[in-house]
Amino acid sequence: MSERPTVVVALQNAANCPVNLVGQWITESGLEVRTLHLYAKQPFPHDVAGLTKSLGGAPLAGLISLGGSISADDDDVAPWLIGERALLADALRSEIPILGLCLGAQLLALSAGGAVDLAEVPEIGVHGVEIKDSADEVFGSLASSQFFPTIQWHQDEVTRLPSHATSIARSMSCRNQIYRLGRLQYGLQFHPEADPTIVRMWEKNGDDAYLRSGRSAEGVGQIEREVTKAINRIKSIWSEPIKRWAELASQRLETQLEQPSQLR
Repeated sequence: MSERPTVVVALQNAANCPVNLVGQWITESGLEVRTLHLYAKQPFPHDVAGLTKSLGGAPLAGLISLGGSISADDDDVAPWLIGERALLADALRSEIPILGLCLGAQLLALSAGGAVDLAEVPEIGVHGVEIKDSADEVFGSLASSQFFPTIQWHQDEVTRLPSHATSIARSMSCRNQIYRLGRLQYGLQFHPEADPTIVRMWEKNGDDAYLRSGRSAEGVGQIEREVTKAINRIKSIWSEPIKRWAELASQRLETQLEQPSQLR
């Protein structure tokens, strides 16, 4: 592998939705995470070639599209979403590993021809997710009839997957909790990156998902306490597949760097 840092680029869509735990786990896997603050109007390339060039020679191992309280088609409110969807679409074509988290999963679905709409039931707080595909190279080790705890905070969801996508996880209220597009290209409706501190910020923010769920009536701090009780188990469960994704993304890049004619 090149001695240059191998980079995963995180696309941050809201000040209170940083890469946080996911970034920590990817860094522990030997990759560097660089965050682009799109919500702060930081300019960014809308294609893989431009993004790679912007890294100053560092190889691009993958992309992460993060969450936010906006909807995936709120282009008037968040005009950078147009460019972000274009970048995700080009990354899909270029077979770049991708993690889309919550809003990021919805943006990824739209960029590939899927559909996003208001969920019948908002999911706020700790909810269980069941992995259905034991053959999946990243999440398959969790496949069972067991529902594993996740942090949820959404009122929109992917209502129609892209034609070439496969749903590999569900919750009781959302059938597309994890879906896979190409190799190492995933949308996750939940927030593996979140922790109690971030959840408290979301409670204080009082967005539409929180209000529509009815959980705001419980008072600020209740969901933070719920997450605090579950966070150690949540981290122990979801850190491993995220690290696995990072390791496989690194291996993929190493193979391509050894075969320059195959590098996309």
